[in-house]
Amino acid sequence: MTKHVLVAGSLHHDLVVNAEKFPIADEYLPGHSLRYIPGGKGGNQAIASARNGVVTWFAGRVGDDEAGRIMAANLEAAGVDISMLQTVAGETSGASVAIVNPFGDFGAIVVSGANLSFDASAVTIPPETGYLVLQNELPADANVVLARKAKAAGALVMLNDCPLRPAQEELLYLSDILVLGQAEGEAMAGRSFSSPKVALEAIIPFADKVPRVAIILSAGGLVHMERGGRPEYHPAMKGKPESMHGAMDFFVGALASQMASGSEFEAAVHYGQAAASIFMSTPVERRDLIRATQVRARLGEDDR
Repeated sequence: MTKHVLVAGSLHHDLVVNAEKFPIADEYLPGHSLRYIPGGKGGNQAIASARNGVVTWFAGRVGDDEAGRIMAANLEAAGVDISMLQTVAGETSGASVAIVNPFGDFGAIVVSGANLSFDASAVTIPPETGYLVLQNELPADANVVLARKAKAAGALVMLNDCPLRPAQEELLYLSDILVLGQAEGEAMAGRSFSSPKVALEAIIPFADKVPRVAIILSAGGLVHMERGGRPEYHPAMKGKPESMHGAMDFFVGALASQMASGSEFEAAVHYGQAAASIFMSTPVERRDLIRATQVRARLGEDDR
């Protein structure tokens, strides 16, 4: 039976700038375009989960400002239940500034705002929850409180350990799935992933801490492993990236949707990779049209 997904995390009103390159210190560069996009890792992942076909709740916090209202409306428009969204007068909603180069690479600066005062004690885990999805843009203590509540309610926990924080041993212990980017994986492993082979070796001790692990590599492929099994490598799927910004979040949301629907981990990882591939190669203004039918079609193309 399909369970539901609860994503608890951040909301940021993103300012996205396209430029030829990233500036160095004291350098002024011309930009090509400027867009305001509702974002934040939590919001992005909740929308990805909902658009991939499962009932999805979101728990987070915004200020009583225009940015907060825009982000709440964006979640509702995507079919996300925002009954656990906290709105507080006098606080400023989170925001970020991201720069994207012509190759689709990006860098961002985040101002957390209201996200940092999120009240985990006010959240009740709905009984239909199959997975609680967490990231590291809420306070660390809040994540631990939520993970404990999820376990007590019989739900599983997926942790996107990004941006990387100092070791959170209890949170890792409470997690059933760990998703990392290459930078976070390298930091945790203490070595560079100079090739997929190195990443395959590095993921093995991670599975001693968390039963299922996936690491998304910068070149577009990924490695994954289940405890007791063998590490596996999936090369990047075909497609020219428009922008990598938000791709990991779409992977995480798609992965959560499939795990909540009862898929095996390897199949869910492959689905998430296909979803992220479509997301990256789709122009930003058309990404809200991505649905599960397109992802399944991409999987069929990849299998041929």
